[in-house]
Amino acid sequence: MKHKFQVVVALAIVAVMAFTSMAPAFAQDSVDDMPGGGWWTGTQVQNVGTTGATLTVTSYDMDASVSPVSTSPISLAKDASTTLLPADLNTADDFQGSATISSDQPLRAIVNTTNLLSSPNYGVSGGLAAAQYQGVNNPDTEVNFPLAKNSFYGKSTTFYVQNAGTNATTFQADFIFIGGNCSITTPTVQPNRMTVISAAANSSCPSGNNGLGSLKVTSSEPMAGVVMEHGSEVPAVQLQSTRGFAPSDADTAVYAPIIKSEYGNRFTGLQIQNATTGPVDVTVTYKGIYSQNGAATNCAGTSYTSSKSGLASNESVTFVHLTSDSTNPLPAGCLASATVSATGNVVAIVNESFVKSFLDNGGNGGRQEATTYAAFAGNSGTAKISAPLFKENSYKKGTGLQVQNVGSANASSVVATFIQSGSGTSYVTNPISIAAGAAYTFLDVRNQAASFWNGTAMPSSVSDSSGVFAVVVTADQPVVAIANETTYPIGRSEKQQDKNNYEGFNLTP
Repeated sequence: MKHKFQVVVALAIVAVMAFTSMAPAFAQDSVDDMPGGGWWTGTQVQNVGTTGATLTVTSYDMDASVSPVSTSPISLAKDASTTLLPADLNTADDFQGSATISSDQPLRAIVNTTNLLSSPNYGVSGGLAAAQYQGVNNPDTEVNFPLAKNSFYGKSTTFYVQNAGTNATTFQADFIFIGGNCSITTPTVQPNRMTVISAAANSSCPSGNNGLGSLKVTSSEPMAGVVMEHGSEVPAVQLQSTRGFAPSDADTAVYAPIIKSEYGNRFTGLQIQNATTGPVDVTVTYKGIYSQNGAATNCAGTSYTSSKSGLASNESVTFVHLTSDSTNPLPAGCLASATVSATGNVVAIVNESFVKSFLDNGGNGGRQEATTYAAFAGNSGTAKISAPLFKENSYKKGTGLQVQNVGSANASSVVATFIQSGSGTSYVTNPISIAAGAAYTFLDVRNQAASFWNGTAMPSSVSDSSGVFAVVVTADQPVVAIANETTYPIGRSEKQQDKNNYEGFNLTP
């Protein structure tokens, strides 16, 4: 008997294409929606099972009166991935909703949400926003979001929560802002459908300088949720996203593979949320790491710490990695990984942006590019990772896969296998060593020497459609990973687009 596996994809097809700039999928005057039009999504699905998979995607409009639509069965080889665009999903042109992906093999999926003008059918002129997030394999009756904003220095967060249960239900959203708490109870949401939650919908929610905090959503049915952080500009040029955290995603140890303190003119903010019912004390230990070519950064091999005492239940705290911030122990030019230790269970995310002085001096044309990823619970590290989407010089885009060793000993045999989409050709690296707590970045691998590869080397000529891969990483210690996507050539690209990233999926070997 074959088992049925399912991935719940909140917002997998939210705002699937506005076919023209005159038909925005989001109403610009709605407090519940992201700004401007042209929003569409692409979903990358990877088969992480032991044999070929047959999968089906079913899409659910937010309007419960609209019947679900399903794709024809899709075949996917072991370890391979495929990209599903709006046209592949049989949805209406103005569709906004959610999806489930069912298969006879276990799957992992990521979703790219953007308003980038990609063809006459997708995006909007001037749209540059892009963000990626994981599809959810572990829906729960509680979902935590470490960061919520309500017009905080021009940024807001919009939350998309899907009913992953079998019964209709409502969602209780409790915001904890520095200016006070507020709550929203949603209308009834049918099974597999999603709804939109925004603090701006409740006039009693603090905003502006007081509109910064966290969110906890609860329900009688399991849920999947994602957050979109955005400004108010039209068309949108920035978007940040990650999934919400279920209780199983929380732990007393949390790992963040990428921390930047004015490194490459970029800095990060580490936002940690208390996921327990009582106060907790938090300590962050940073470990300076080397760049991919082994060059030392301003903090390579050095450790630093930060701390926060008495973090209240569901409350969050932010550690900003700027030298002007008194909580930042890292020097300028530092590239690091971080380990969060707490006296109770916590969850965390990391935001990354250009430093203001760089933009003020004309860097990147004065245009901000920001991205967000979810940090990893200590109990999530495994010896195998799946990354459904890795770009190598694909339409002037590339991916850096940062792998952190979260084990207690040095890893001496970290191996990455790149499976080319379409052809299924595999390129396998020789074993790489990563010290305990440190990280390694796979970047521009097509240009690595032949000695980097075990067997056939990836040709340097891969590009565009031939430069799309799925990746499987194996190791002799527990590892976690972040996939960062950027444009080529780095810092000099003619292609303008917001940065985006997603978390690798930890698998049981």
